[in-house]
Amino acid sequence: RNKNTVAILAQAIDLVSQCIMAGFLGNLRDKVTGMVGQSGPVGSAAPDAIDPNAPQILMSKDIVKEGWVTKQSRNIKEWRRRYVVLTNDCIATFKQGAAGESYALKDATELIFFNSALAVKSAEQETGKDNAFCVQRTKDGRYFYFVAGSQQDKEEWIGAIGRLMVRRTVIMDPEEECNY
Repeated sequence: RNKNTVAILAQAIDLVSQCIMAGFLGNLRDKVTGMVGQSGPVGSAAPDAIDPNAPQILMSKDIVKEGWVTKQSRNIKEWRRRYVVLTNDCIATFKQGAAGESYALKDATELIFFNSALAVKSAEQETGKDNAFCVQRTKDGRYFYFVAGSQQDKEEWIGAIGRLMVRRTVIMDPEEECNY
C-alpha cells in the first residue's frame, strides 16, 4: 500500500510541475481529482481556471446582466433553476437570487471566467429546449447550457455575453506597447 501511495504522490508532484510550467493551473484540480478519484464539496463552484486577479466579491456596480435561467448541471446533467450574474470578468451562477449589493464567489455553484476564450450561441437543437443557449470554453471545448425564460431574454443573454467577449478581444492593456 505504501508503494501505491508513493507512486500516486510522485505522479501528483509530476502533474503539479507540468501544470505550473505549462501555465494550466486550472487543470491541476481536474487531473489530481481524476487520479485520486475525489472531488470538491457538492454544490461548490468549480472555476474553469484559477484567476488570482478576479475579485472575490461581485459588486452590483460591476454587474452587466443578471437574472433567473435554467442551467444544465455539470455532472448529472439535470436542469436546475439558477440565478446568473454576468460581469466583465465572469459568469457566476447561484442557487439564491438577488443578493442585493454583492455576491460572494464562494457561494457560486458555477464560475466561468473570461480569461479563457469563449463562444456563445443558440442551442435549441442541441438541447431540444426552446430559448436555449450555450457558452463554450474553447480551450477544452466544454459547453455550459442555459435556458432563458423567453426568446427576448435569450437574445439579451447572448448579446450581453457576446459584447463582453468582443470587448475583451479589442481592448488592449494600457501598459502594452503597440508596435505597428
